[in-house]
Amino acid sequence: MTWYVNSKTGRDSNDGRSAETAFKTLSHALADATADDTILVVPGAFDEDLPKLVGAARVARINISVAGGH
Repeated sequence: MTWYVNSKTGRDSNDGRSAETAFKTLSHALADATADDTILVVPGAFDEDLPKLVGAARVARINISVAGGH
């Protein structure tokens, strides 16, 4: 499953399953993601502890990618 996060246009009340219905926060996406899922993050400003959240994702075997990243 791929989850979408966009701090500019997303809302945590969305389902996070498409770019159009992206979550606002990485922490919300992590709450729904399970092992082997991918979270696709649009670059932006996040008011969260991103290193801690990325570390938690790694432990849970959840992939995090940056939209447009290579």
